[in-house]
Amino acid sequence: MKPKYDFLPRRFTKEEIALSPIAWRKSISDYSNFRKKALKESRPGTYTLLVTLLTAIVKRDRDLIDVAARLTKDNVPKHFYLYLISSALRCFGEKDEGMRMLTEAVKVDPSHSMIISLATNIDNLDEKEELAEEFLSTNPEEPEAVRQLAYAKYFKGEKEEAEELINRILQKDPNNIYALEFKGNVCFDRNEYQKALEQYLQIKRSMKPTPVSLAFKICHCYYLVGKVSKAKKIAKKINDKITLAYDIECGLEKAQQILTDILNT
Repeated sequence: MKPKYDFLPRRFTKEEIALSPIAWRKSISDYSNFRKKALKESRPGTYTLLVTLLTAIVKRDRDLIDVAARLTKDNVPKHFYLYLISSALRCFGEKDEGMRMLTEAVKVDPSHSMIISLATNIDNLDEKEELAEEFLSTNPEEPEAVRQLAYAKYFKGEKEEAEELINRILQKDPNNIYALEFKGNVCFDRNEYQKALEQYLQIKRSMKPTPVSLAFKICHCYYLVGKVSKAKKIAKKINDKITLAYDIECGLEKAQQILTDILNT
């Protein structure tokens, strides 16, 4: 008997989407289409797995990951099942189990796409660099592999080379949001707040609704370049949402303090 999907909403609200991880935004924007396909599956399969995990992330309902696993484990290719479950687990801070499953997925399917997924999520910088270089040896212009190589080099202290790699991505794709955010972060680390702001604003123009994590970066930059009224306007909008946002790189406690300082200025 086909299960009921009462736990799947017809759509997500703009506020929920704004709070979701940037890395999942493309899939989240296609949720309604994926949901229709899930409801047509004769047995819970790939689309059921995907939409249930998207709902878990957007609604912050960890139990739905277990529901997705139970419904679809035997009906989805093992490497894809492991990859998606591992990605969702990492959103909930379960990095060790997520990496264990992702590593297993790569063993099942050592394809280029799975290798770059491992490079994206692995914390060890030497291993990240090695995996990215392995991928680039046969796919020299793959932007995600170039970005992961840049990330590894940047945090190993090879900052000039890392920035050259990011600029290489942006030369081919000026609107690559991940490269733009990386470049913005590099500029921010150099105290070049106006340049950082320009990168973040370019991302904002292509992402509706604006991710709360991105709005926070824009707010902070406005404050640091002296545009306090603009910073306060954004801070008022996101102050009560910041603790619910994913992707706050400086940490929630520090982000809250920054917003408090801005609002008290």
